[in-house]
Amino acid sequence: MAYKLIALDVDGTIRTAGSPIAERTRRAVDAVRRAGAIVTLATGRTFGSATPNCGILGIEVPIATSQGAYIANPVSEEVLHHHTLTTDMALAALDALEDHTSNDGTQAVAYHSERIYVDRMSEWAAGYGQRTEMDVVLVEDLREIADEGLTRIVAVGEDCDIEMLERDIMPELSNRMLVTRSLPYFCEILHSQGGKEDALEWMCDHFGIQQSETVAFGNGYNDIQMLEWVNLGIAVGDAVPEALAAADIIAPAFAEHGVAQVLEDLLRDGKIG
Repeated sequence: MAYKLIALDVDGTIRTAGSPIAERTRRAVDAVRRAGAIVTLATGRTFGSATPNCGILGIEVPIATSQGAYIANPVSEEVLHHHTLTTDMALAALDALEDHTSNDGTQAVAYHSERIYVDRMSEWAAGYGQRTEMDVVLVEDLREIADEGLTRIVAVGEDCDIEMLERDIMPELSNRMLVTRSLPYFCEILHSQGGKEDALEWMCDHFGIQQSETVAFGNGYNDIQMLEWVNLGIAVGDAVPEALAAADIIAPAFAEHGVAQVLEDLLRDGKIG
């Protein structure tokens, strides 16, 4: 059996803040594509933040962004699938976060396409807008925009505070929404079908590919369910322990070009295409 759909997480898997995508990774992805498989991204980044990586890797097929809630073509920018929070979901999420975001340390942020809404212009919010070139819109109360079809609501704060927040809101929200940490200091709340695994299921239907023909690489908490869903889940060696436990294969660490090494091995063994 050959694998036909390869999904790559971005941050911590094929690049980091201080290390761009390596040439070896780019060559491996190109070889996979020439062998006949589809390579896509499955990332927590927004679409606008994810697309530069597509240019580097030559990806022209739909990609999964904002976890898996927003699927669009990186060339045409056509939105193919978008799971937004309903008004009731958004209000429930904001209510659950209220006790945790009433201090200066933790902040709730609402994402809508390439715009974020905040109820205070903190140092983090201003800096995030500058780093990502996203519009940061100040509103008096995030509940004002709960009915606008938000992609996700995110709590941002110190690692230990966000870990505690996630534990506290899970019992209330996890039965009807997706609650995940994309980074140690980011707790995200999305539509229950807004996960990376949901996006890959959509892509399988879109491309006519079987679940048994899927591979995914990841490293974070938000990759766990994707690694469990695909036929071959691969965590890079420096992934969080939970992702390592969910994976079928543990690749060398990011610094050792783990993704490229595994892709090269799969190609050599004739398992791609």
